[in-house]
Amino acid sequence: MSKFCVFCGNPPENKNAEHIIPQWLIEMTGKKKRPIHLNNMVPNNGQMSFSAFKFPACEKCNSDFSHLEANVKPIIVNILSGNSVSAADLSLLLDWFDKVRIGLWLAELCLTKTVDEIAPHMHIANRMGLKDRMLIIERVADRQNNVSFAGPGNPVFTYYPSAFQLWINDYTFTNVSEYGLVSRRLGFPYCDRMKFYDVQDVRPNTVVKGTNRVQTPVIRGFTPSATQTVIYQPIYKNFNLLSPGMYQSPYVLSHSQDAANGLGGIFYQQSGHPTQYLDTNARLKVSPRISGEDVFEMGAKLYQLHNYVIQNTYTTKFATPQVQHEQALIQDQFVKYNQAMMQMCLEHKDTMKTK
Repeated sequence: MSKFCVFCGNPPENKNAEHIIPQWLIEMTGKKKRPIHLNNMVPNNGQMSFSAFKFPACEKCNSDFSHLEANVKPIIVNILSGNSVSAADLSLLLDWFDKVRIGLWLAELCLTKTVDEIAPHMHIANRMGLKDRMLIIERVADRQNNVSFAGPGNPVFTYYPSAFQLWINDYTFTNVSEYGLVSRRLGFPYCDRMKFYDVQDVRPNTVVKGTNRVQTPVIRGFTPSATQTVIYQPIYKNFNLLSPGMYQSPYVLSHSQDAANGLGGIFYQQSGHPTQYLDTNARLKVSPRISGEDVFEMGAKLYQLHNYVIQNTYTTKFATPQVQHEQALIQDQFVKYNQAMMQMCLEHKDTMKTK
């Protein structure tokens, strides 16, 4: 099995290790050495302790990213405590979710011993803050203190590590990130699907002028409930060099945190109200009301949104007929898998309600 730093992908020069689920979060939610349930990430549904769930990392990378952990911890504590957070806080939190999601993907490749077969070119440092992202925050009643996740361990996540759920105590965080996920319907210029030639050759397509207005719903087919808080952030660092004039519009500049680096601002939807822009100097009290849904209904959303990513991000019309055929089969297989998982979640919900 290849040894690489989960942050940069280079061979680590020492024995440092990165806890994919950070130690501060493990300690905040229970005993440090309790088992972590890894689903299919380990053969035979194996388990390991949270303290052992760590992977190689360069000393410099580990040190550099420790600042992110230190800054994100009080943000999560504030959210769990019902305190307000700033737009900059939420942007940093979305960076952290990128880090955890890609870290879990790399951990899966290592644990299932598929890392040599896949030879990942994506690592935390070159993927964090690269693509549009969203975060659904909701709460359920009567859940014990713990931290766990869903998504990693299934075959769709291995191929498309774009969506996962993180459960922290009674909060559920559903994180999705992909090219063009929210830019178009938040009024920003957008890439009209990415050109997929093969898995190692994906290129930007034409950039289309933005509408300068928010459209509802932001994700077609997904309407947030009144008990959810949803955070959206457009990212355009890969596209503003292609069509710089489009990204110099007053709308984009006034709705961005760092236009020079392609970092859009924070938009949010809460309590069933229309999507709004969170001004740079404003703060948001996330505090979603306790949902009438259970964890299985919340889990169904993960698979619904993952299918949206699969079906709306890439086009293979520029690829060879063979690649087009192969990708059509893969996409069909993965969409059906997610549909089956959605159905299983909803059936489990109905079974629990009849008991």
